[in-house]
Amino acid sequence: MPQLRWLGHAAVELNISGKHIIVDPMIKDNPLSPVRLNYFDNNLDLIVVTHDHYDHLGDTVELMKMNPKAKIFATYDLEAYLANEFKIDWEKFIPANVGGYISFDGIKLALTKAVHSSEHSDPTGVVINGDGVTLYHAGDTGLFEDMKLIGELFKPDYVLLPIGGRFTMDPQQAGIAVEMLRPKRYAIPIHYNTWDLIKVNPDEFVQEVSKRGYKALVLQPGQSVEL
Repeated sequence: MPQLRWLGHAAVELNISGKHIIVDPMIKDNPLSPVRLNYFDNNLDLIVVTHDHYDHLGDTVELMKMNPKAKIFATYDLEAYLANEFKIDWEKFIPANVGGYISFDGIKLALTKAVHSSEHSDPTGVVINGDGVTLYHAGDTGLFEDMKLIGELFKPDYVLLPIGGRFTMDPQQAGIAVEMLRPKRYAIPIHYNTWDLIKVNPDEFVQEVSKRGYKALVLQPGQSVEL
């Protein structure tokens, strides 16, 4: 069975189609992380990075050193920065930008628009499809109307949305996002309560989602769910 585990903040561990994946791998500086970096020693297949802020790019470079067979999926410009700054071989990258699906060893990947900021490329969300499941991780973003298109195009089963409020959507805005994305299964809140600046009550998100006729699933850091 495909599985998702929230590692706190925006870091998400996935096991889909036999691939071990981490999205936005901030581990060492993540006070909510239930694992240490050595948990990922030589067992990752794919690292997905939505943008270059430190709490999302995180430990990507060190994880690549620990996982010589792993690939990185991010925007081309962010990959170029990593290649030039940290001497990561271009063969380690899956070049991409916002668009359609890209096939990678039994799974499909796509980058989506996100409304946020970054230094070395535009910020993105990511869609991951495998084992008959489609998951949308929004990265860091504010609310934007094109989420309707993401819902229509990719038809996600699960959506992971930031709710911390100061740098991203808050619970009410994320509830509106769920209505636009129309997940078939659950909406899962991320990017909150890591630090006081993004402290919110996830029950507010649950209420916003429920009153719109959808289901929310609040995970504790380290908690897994079968997809």
